[in-house]
Amino acid sequence: MVGAGPVGLVVAGLLGRGGVDVQVVERHAGPYGLPRAVHVDGEVARVLQAVGVGERFRAISRGMPGLRLVGPGGSVLAEFTRDSAVGAGGYPESSMFHQPDLERLLLDEVGDRVRWGVTVTGVEQWGVRTDAGDVRARYVVACDGADSFVRRELGIGSRTLGRPQSWVVVDVEGDDLVRWGGVHQVCDRRRAATYMRVVGRRYRWEYRVDGGRPAPPWTGGAEVVREAAYTFRARVARRWRVGSVFLAGDAAHEGPPFVGQGLGSGLRDAHNLAWKLVHALRGGDPGILDTYESERGAQAVRTIRSAQVVGWALGAGPARRAVIRGAARLPGVAGAALRYSSPALAPGPLVGRTPLAGRLCPQWSTPDGWTDDLLGPHPAVVDLDSPYAGWLRSAGVHAALIRPDLIVLDTAKSAADITRLHARAEQLSVVDNR
Repeated sequence: MVGAGPVGLVVAGLLGRGGVDVQVVERHAGPYGLPRAVHVDGEVARVLQAVGVGERFRAISRGMPGLRLVGPGGSVLAEFTRDSAVGAGGYPESSMFHQPDLERLLLDEVGDRVRWGVTVTGVEQWGVRTDAGDVRARYVVACDGADSFVRRELGIGSRTLGRPQSWVVVDVEGDDLVRWGGVHQVCDRRRAATYMRVVGRRYRWEYRVDGGRPAPPWTGGAEVVREAAYTFRARVARRWRVGSVFLAGDAAHEGPPFVGQGLGSGLRDAHNLAWKLVHALRGGDPGILDTYESERGAQAVRTIRSAQVVGWALGAGPARRAVIRGAARLPGVAGAALRYSSPALAPGPLVGRTPLAGRLCPQWSTPDGWTDDLLGPHPAVVDLDSPYAGWLRSAGVHAALIRPDLIVLDTAKSAADITRLHARAEQLSVVDNR
């Protein structure tokens, strides 16, 4: 692993839980202590659960109750509220958190596998060269950020999906600076901005630079913790794999922040790739790794496009703000604005063409524990005798094969189909012929 940010730590944690030896090299001397990511959705919280920090994440985060679109003078154009306690997957649909707190949880799981202060100087098919010596590995996963050394070293270019924008992010601490707990998006052609309470006494304010600095949404009593200029880009690496080397997180894709999916997209990469690496490293067919880019690349592009639509709303003048007010009253708009769901995977080697295939399975709390934990990190067939019965019946199927990343691979309507699912699950299970 190259990079000990949240994406790299999650990949390392998932690999370790799969019985794979893993080492992480990080050029910085220790964890970064200032806030960066502040949001994950309910689906991504389940990735944190898979790596063993789900309950501890609940304790350091808060459910975010919704979204307000506001005009230049602070008038509310539209407000979308949700139940911030729990969503369909067992977590709030949106959770706010302080990234250093999350990284501490992840380091509790995998910190002994991290080598701090080690800089990668070269990339080979057998591993990486570093300023502390060679590190040999069957596979390398580069989670080394938007300015990825590994991506540049491999000569991988990017496909640009939109024009970059210059923004400033300001993190502050104070008391009751913003009363409502949701996210505020300021729709202003000249001074687009976003502000929100994060957790505790922490707040964030972001504004587009080319429109000039707008007045902050609070007065007095605020201590600036961090102020940083960013260029938000919309681009995707042209290749996510070169032989035994893979890109993940910002090394593979960058998008505007307007749907809060920067970290979420990287953790989806981690979940998708890790179980396939475990399968290949423990004796399975390494050809399974060919599906990583084909599955996640299309999802990443769709996520970036969604963020660009929200960015369009932020740049609203009077006419566009009128459209936003009208659209907000339409049935179904509130639900669409509040819940981000990862796009379904297209049919392929690991996704069938039956109902539910390619979509994330749901999760419930049962007397025996959360259903994700009961499934474990293995392919599993669930049927009408399981807690999934109601979900299966609603789709008109009798059973489903769920991948280790909680995506439905295929479903069954007959006894013969169920037998086929079990055979496929056996094929994908770790065989450990190392």
